[in-house]
Amino acid sequence: MEIKYLQFSEAIKESHGIGKKKQLLLGNGFSIGCHPSFEYGTLFEQAKKDGLSRRLEKLLNRYGSNFEVTLKYLDEGDFLAKFYGLKQPKESVRGMKADYEKLKRALVKTISDNHPAYPSEISAQKFASCLKFLKNFDAIFTVNYDLLLYWAALHINESEGQEFPFSDGFGRDNDPDDPDCSFSYTRLGDRPYLFFLHGALHLYTKDGHVWKRVWNTKKIPIIKQVSDAFKKKEYPLFVAEGFSTDKMKKIESSSYLSQAYRKFKNIEGHLFLFGHSLGEQDDHILHAITHAERLNLSYLCIGLHGDVKSRHNQEIVRRAYSMQHQRDKIIPSAKKKKGGGELNIAFFDTTSAEVWKN
Repeated sequence: MEIKYLQFSEAIKESHGIGKKKQLLLGNGFSIGCHPSFEYGTLFEQAKKDGLSRRLEKLLNRYGSNFEVTLKYLDEGDFLAKFYGLKQPKESVRGMKADYEKLKRALVKTISDNHPAYPSEISAQKFASCLKFLKNFDAIFTVNYDLLLYWAALHINESEGQEFPFSDGFGRDNDPDDPDCSFSYTRLGDRPYLFFLHGALHLYTKDGHVWKRVWNTKKIPIIKQVSDAFKKKEYPLFVAEGFSTDKMKKIESSSYLSQAYRKFKNIEGHLFLFGHSLGEQDDHILHAITHAERLNLSYLCIGLHGDVKSRHNQEIVRRAYSMQHQRDKIIPSAKKKKGGGELNIAFFDTTSAEVWKN
């Protein structure tokens, strides 16, 4: 299949010409490009060193060291055992449930333990390249848990002497003495949005509110704050469920996550994807793109890493055109007559974006 494959500069220039809003969705490839410790294989090795149970180690070995896939099968196994009334010891069913929860915690703890402790561990040149990339967009969304995007946003603040350049809904309006910032929809202003669609290490829930850990009031590195909280069994806000439907249940249960998802569903104009594989574990994200409110999202530009003809990239291409086909089926006839509602697809070379160029 012949696809529209561009250099990143060409894709941006094309979107500038049309003059519509440009949004960015980041996947795990964004973090891996900066620091290889965020690869699934590396996380698995670290989790084993941290004392992952032999049973979970065997499961991860079977499913390609992929935490989300393993979570999916644990969840499915629990469901099938109940659905078919399998006569197994109750301990086995309880074991699947327990391992499911242990693996979710192990994933986030491993990311936390494997994470650079300070922004200074990332070169100034890398941050400069990342900022040049991010400044192309009017809103940024990510499904990553790590702090790299947050640090990059703070780097803009430090390097250019300006206030936090994004509108993320966090602040201290109610009590300026709070050590952390709480989320409120009313704080979302006119600046470009920044949302963590699946939560993040620096976000947590307390007393029914979502909070953002910060450095400037405590003078304690955020990663250390997260590690200290783990010791007290206080965990970050994160969505690590194996199935997309279960992810949505978690999203809908959180004021912050549900608002972030609604903002994502309301995007219009252009959406760029970087480091996201369009995997089925994120079907809720793909559904939001396909069914974006008012069908005003007109252009989807997806980053491909490496050989365009590789099996991995060809699967991304297939799923992208499947989304285009789904959109075509739901466009109202009146909108079609006016030439609106179509979702145009293009691809770009992620290397050409030079996101973490050193």
